[in-house]
Amino acid sequence: MGEVDTIRGVWQGALSVFARYPLATLVPAAVVGVIGQTPAYLIEGRPWLDLVLTIVGTYFAYYLYLVYAEGLVYYAERGALRVGLRGLDQALRQALPYVPRVLVAALIVLSVTSLAAVLLVLPGVWLYTRWSLTTPVIRREGLRALEALARSNRLVRGNFWFVFMTATVAFIFEEAVIEAGAYLALLATGSHTWGEWIGGSAVATVAIPLGAFVTSLAYSSLAEGRE
Repeated sequence: MGEVDTIRGVWQGALSVFARYPLATLVPAAVVGVIGQTPAYLIEGRPWLDLVLTIVGTYFAYYLYLVYAEGLVYYAERGALRVGLRGLDQALRQALPYVPRVLVAALIVLSVTSLAAVLLVLPGVWLYTRWSLTTPVIRREGLRALEALARSNRLVRGNFWFVFMTATVAFIFEEAVIEAGAYLALLATGSHTWGEWIGGSAVATVAIPLGAFVTSLAYSSLAEGRE
């Protein structure tokens, strides 16, 4: 798949995973994008229902895809030529056991970094970068949530800007373009519900895999470099 030990190499590597497994990348991502945007745009006047569905549905689907994407990167790193429907189904089933640990770690990261960002933006970004490799650590090394946070922190130590310009920028880009897609669809359709939902879902189908692949390859680069 080429060298991924540079910032440019990581981003190029993520695009190569797209090119190698387009259906295996986009079909599950489309489902995740639709699920992720549904509570925010299609449920009105029921804030508690919106909250519950967001936590149960959106987070589970999103982090299931992130763990699943680790499988695609694993195939790409080993030169697998294709992933058929059977392989796709197998990769999803293999990802399921890791999702609870990823969710626990994600809730810790989001809670702490959000609090830090409220106080000042930079500490939140710094903390997110230190913990941004938690999902691939859990999937590849089988660690528990707190262990994975500590492992991510160790990997990032001495490589902060590399991880910031890959995993952190990928996450910021993902969130920004999804919001932009929803806003542009709102302008085009005038709909705060189905219009924004379609726009956000369409962009999420591409943005979520890109962020997942970049984060996974950043982890691979650092983990292999320290073996």
